[in-house]
Amino acid sequence: MKATFDAAQPLDLDQFAGTPSEPAEPTSETLIAAAPQRTTLVALGSFGAKERTRLAGIADQATLDLELCGSAEQARESCAGKTPHSILVDASLSGCEEFCCDVRAQSHLAQVPVLALSPELNDLSFASAFSWGGDDAVSLRHPRALLERLRRLPKDGLVPPSARRGRALVCEPDHTRRVALAGVLRNAGYQVTFAVEHEDTLSFARSPEFALVVINAELDAHPRAVLEEAREAGSDALWILTSAPRSLAELREQLVGTTRATVCDGFAPPENVLFLANELGRNQGVDNRASARLLYGTRVDFRAAGLEQDDQGYSYNVSLGGLYVRTLNPPGEDVVWLELTPPRSDRRVRLEGQVAWRRPWGPNGTATVPPGFGVQITDGTSRDIDAWREGYRAFARALS
Repeated sequence: MKATFDAAQPLDLDQFAGTPSEPAEPTSETLIAAAPQRTTLVALGSFGAKERTRLAGIADQATLDLELCGSAEQARESCAGKTPHSILVDASLSGCEEFCCDVRAQSHLAQVPVLALSPELNDLSFASAFSWGGDDAVSLRHPRALLERLRRLPKDGLVPPSARRGRALVCEPDHTRRVALAGVLRNAGYQVTFAVEHEDTLSFARSPEFALVVINAELDAHPRAVLEEAREAGSDALWILTSAPRSLAELREQLVGTTRATVCDGFAPPENVLFLANELGRNQGVDNRASARLLYGTRVDFRAAGLEQDDQGYSYNVSLGGLYVRTLNPPGEDVVWLELTPPRSDRRVRLEGQVAWRRPWGPNGTATVPPGFGVQITDGTSRDIDAWREGYRAFARALS
């Protein structure tokens, strides 16, 4: 098969770069020399004796100090006076979503990795964790996967990115969604302003000061009219309208004939907004891709070729010849085996791929994707490769 690097390759970031006089952007590995190391692992959940023992062993092997919290209030108190290394949250615990939203809203915790603990990892467990600001999902039934993630995460403080991408306006009435979106955009180099009410949305959205505008379509019955007024006022911002899936087709129809504007599933992971912003900005240049890169989320089982144990991640985007897998534990080896369900398909396929690049965890003002790895599909049975290609093409047609 002819392989392409569409989803595997990072974007050309020249269009997002600052002026030549702008200082270099710190990378996700830039450390604050004077900051003390973060060694506390906060685990929120109603854990049984076996789970507590397992967590204690994992923390010990990761050289972290474990603090078990049985309630969200106890976890808040634990995090109030310090910045932990990472936070584990039992996704089945009542109030976990509100707690994670509170974490993301506090400046000293905004960059702390949050991992959801789920007995079984499936599409819903990943999507749910990402929706409230989580960075990954793991199962305590596979302690090695959690240990490897904790060992990869830095213990030193990281430099937050400067707002090199300009100002972003987030018009979203739902508090959890608003905070999660803001966290993603800030870590990607945007300065974020909120609008919650209809009047504020109309006022701010017309301002030419914003580089990106994200609006929940429920805040205005005629979003296209607001967009046209903003353009007349001199705004050249990228526009992304979010809504429930059932309304996406209607919204997409409203935007026909507009430029630098698109729609997004309001219940999808907030990182999808960053992907669409990058795609809208990229459309100003020449697109040399062999196939379009499309948002698509499903659980991906992956392992280094030849090994026995799979790890689990979540696909972020796909193309005809590749995909990007979201995970805090990208494989160190270059040849990997993947198993996932292609778009528009009801059967899983097993593919072999070449890792083209990896993005570690951490705030990064030039980030175009969340942490994970990009893969070029290189091999597989003819049946599985055909199923992948057919599923991708059907998905692309449905979105066109």
